[in-house]
Amino acid sequence: MSKGLAVVIGMSIAYIASFAGMIFAYIYYKKNVRSQDKKEY
Repeated sequence: MSKGLAVVIGMSIAYIASFAGMIFAYIYYKKNVRSQDKKEY
């Protein structure tokens, strides 16, 4: 039972880390797109 609990906790941590990475990537992308629009090559 404790091994199963460790797997669930590990998977939850991985999922949270992945979700946080997606949020940071989206924020970074939006910031870059906004700065590209201001430049207007």
